Amino acid sequence: MSTNSSERTVTTGAPPPATTPNTLSTAHHFVSIKLTSRNFLFWRTQLVPFLRGQGLLGYVDGETPCPLPMIDPPPSDDSGATTAVPQANPAYRLWTQQDQSILSLLISSLSEEVMYLAVGRNTSREVWQSITVALGSSKRARCMNLLGQFQSLRQGNSSPAEFLGRAQLLVEDLALAGRPVSLDEQNLFIFRGLRPEFRAMAASLTVSGNPITIPQLSDFLQAQEFILADDYPAPASGVSHSGLYTARGGRGNGEGNSRGGRGRGGRGGNGRGGRNGRGNPPRC
Repeated sequence: MSTNSSERTVTTGAPPPATTPNTLSTAHHFVSIKLTSRNFLFWRTQLVPFLRGQGLLGYVDGETPCPLPMIDPPPSDDSGATTAVPQANPAYRLWTQQDQSILSLLISSLSEEVMYLAVGRNTSREVWQSITVALGSSKRARCMNLLGQFQSLRQGNSSPAEFLGRAQLLVEDLALAGRPVSLDEQNLFIFRGLRPEFRAMAASLTVSGNPITIPQLSDFLQAQEFILADDYPAPASGVSHSGLYTARGGRGNGEGNSRGGRGRGGRGGNGRGGRNGRGNPPRC
């Protein structure tokens, strides 16, 4: 005789021998990363092998369902009839103790930012599903968003250190979201975002065929910045490096236009062409 449940089928017979629940007293040695809204992949990576190694993964993935609280006693005679009332199921008590230990472990691994995912949940599986639905399903959208930010990253008025710092944060966020960025991709996006005065160096590094890490690139950019310090001084507030680069790149036209009022004209067009202004002043 068997009793069907929505969760499982329980055979009415002698209950399985009692076992002592695993208190997970050593969990803190293996589970140290607190879950946030950005590190679901890392958090899950540390928990799954730990629970599997303890033989407890079935509690959170549903393969070890909760037993019935009460079970029917075995028949008391050969006719199969019984007059005894249902008995408490010892397996249910042990399962509950074990599940609450796992639930406590999961809750202790949550940061305050995501603690709301455990509120109102009574079993470890309920908390696990709540976390997976809330943070796991949005991983692809987050990856696409971060990758778009990286592709559109530009140095602008930032120093090389500031620019590379923003790039490094995006690389780390993408890794946490489950989309590691290769060195070739890092170099491509970063070189594309550099100011014009650094692009010759970026081109030479690209031609070398050896991708470099962000710390290595930082050393190259700092050296290049020192070499170009006299030609490309730090921009004043509201003035971009690219503007200074344009002004220096077209020095002939720029000086010609700026000195035109004094009659020198430009050095870049036709000789010292502005002397006509000095030699032949307009007549009244």
